[in-house]
Amino acid sequence: MNWTRLYAMVLVALLAFAGSANAGTDRFQTEHERGPGSFLIGYTLIFPDELGQEHLIHFSRFGTFDWYFPCQFETGSWELDADRVLRLTYDSSQFAPRTYKLAHREDGITLTEPGGENTTVARVEEGNRLPYG
Repeated sequence: MNWTRLYAMVLVALLAFAGSANAGTDRFQTEHERGPGSFLIGYTLIFPDELGQEHLIHFSRFGTFDWYFPCQFETGSWELDADRVLRLTYDSSQFAPRTYKLAHREDGITLTEPGGENTTVARVEEGNRLPYG
């Protein structure tokens, strides 16, 4: 019997099991291990505005975001604190910074503006879903 081959097969099986065991981990439950905002990195939030038009925000791992809303793209920087308050600062001075309180839901994330008057439900999709082209 080739012990090297057997060892390699066992190692591959263990690695495959470890990967599948972590695949179902909830991004929100492990957030404390990776830091605030880590569950947003590499994902796109998609939500309607008060007129029903779809907005998309993609979050990069370098603290920047791309925001698409009907026929317009904007960029800026983002941060999420331990209380899940998301702060968006635009690169353009034409737009005031925005702040949202985030909360996890089964069907996505709620975005609540300061004062709690306007709340929107956003769905979360992996990758950059902005319509380039």
